[in-house]
Amino acid sequence: MEKWLILREFLILCLLQHCQYCILTLTKGWVSSYRGGMMELTKTVHMQSSSTMSKVRLCIVLPCYNEEDTLNRTIEEVTKKIRDLESSGMIEEGSHALFVDDGSTDSTWKLVIDAHEIYPDKVRGVRFAANRGKEIALWAGVCEGRKAADVVACMDADLQFDINALDAFLAHYYEGYELIYGIKRNRGREPWLKTIFSAGFYKIMQLLGSPVCNNHTDYCLISKNVCNALSEYEETYIIFRGLLRKLGFRQKGVYFNVLDRQEGETHFSYSKLLSLSINAITAFSAVPLRMIAVLGLFVFLVGMLLAIYSVVVYVMGTPPSGYTTLACSMWILGGMGMLCMGVVGEYIGKLYIEVKRRPRYCISEQTDNKDCK
Repeated sequence: MEKWLILREFLILCLLQHCQYCILTLTKGWVSSYRGGMMELTKTVHMQSSSTMSKVRLCIVLPCYNEEDTLNRTIEEVTKKIRDLESSGMIEEGSHALFVDDGSTDSTWKLVIDAHEIYPDKVRGVRFAANRGKEIALWAGVCEGRKAADVVACMDADLQFDINALDAFLAHYYEGYELIYGIKRNRGREPWLKTIFSAGFYKIMQLLGSPVCNNHTDYCLISKNVCNALSEYEETYIIFRGLLRKLGFRQKGVYFNVLDRQEGETHFSYSKLLSLSINAITAFSAVPLRMIAVLGLFVFLVGMLLAIYSVVVYVMGTPPSGYTTLACSMWILGGMGMLCMGVVGEYIGKLYIEVKRRPRYCISEQTDNKDCK
């Protein structure tokens, strides 16, 4: 009889545990279904809000310098892309491309004028009185483009940056991002030396605390708020991609493929890349100046150790021969001193240019006949 009681209690206990397990399983299922339903509802609401968001007018800024070989093809591709985006409903009618002629010496400006006559509502252009560099051309294009657009996209005139990535840029803009910047997925047919140089540049910039990331480019799409904030900066030495990231705002990186250059040749030499690298380092970081102080402290400590060593050796009765040590010390300290003065001079030279407050650029001509700035 006692065995039957024990068996009954055991069966009751098993039944209770099974019921408890079933209740927990059903509860988890209900919770998961509820969470899934809420996520789907949130996603649906977000998509509906994005789809009902008012369309924006786009301006594509393309700085160009001696691009007569490839400009006609670029104009055709860009105007076609704008029409496609307008017909798909992603942008508003009246969107256009703005070509910034950075003081070209060939027929680049003539091609821009001819394109404006063919596509008066799709192609605009401004021409600098002198070559001011790509960074200034980008900055000027953004400041000019924001006057007639809600968002501004920047890209190179050689179309090596995939223009179809604009679809992803605009999609992220409608999600609420105000700065969408392009990141190279590949380097294309770039020379190996330039690839190594670029990798080293990005690594140094990151070590110095710059906001740029690996394979970061000037290819971007920015809202009018970002354009207005950018226009408030008055510095002469502009590093466009770094300055944009430094502004803040809600940002998103988009990877794109680098295409082969179809016509013409690049005008970005290694000397220009080196100059851009130096400007980027000095524009965003004072670490090189601090490194000079650290180097000075290190040399002082080494000098003290050598002085102690010399005294000890002299006391021991075996004074060292001083010619080799003295000669090496003079050459090393002299070279280090000149290097340090060069770094300091680079900062002082930029400070000298900045305090004079000269205009960054002057527009000599433009397609819509506005006054020169």
